Amino acid sequence: MYKAIFFNPDGDSVTDFNDSETIEYVWDCIADMGSRWIFFPIPFVADEDNDIVSAPEGMEYWVGKSRKEIKEFLEKEWKERAEEICKDINNGVPLFLIY
Repeated sequence: MYKAIFFNPDGDSVTDFNDSETIEYVWDCIADMGSRWIFFPIPFVADEDNDIVSAPEGMEYWVGKSRKEIKEFLEKEWKERAEEICKDINNGVPLFLIY
């Protein structure tokens, strides 16, 4: 079973589409969800153990990593680069281009 994990740039996260049968189904749900998780703009697909099994284009290096590892990375980067990250988000640059 799979689910979506959405991260905020400071490391907080939420899950949605829990207990989905396929990775593709989760991505389809993410594509059709509108602005439901607007404050959590970094999506991943994870398995039942919270390990990343699929990532957005440009962030494939997170596949195989855990939810905890991503949280720790974002917390550190946010503390060091919050102004830069906010500027990029506000200018409409896809967040995955920052990392």
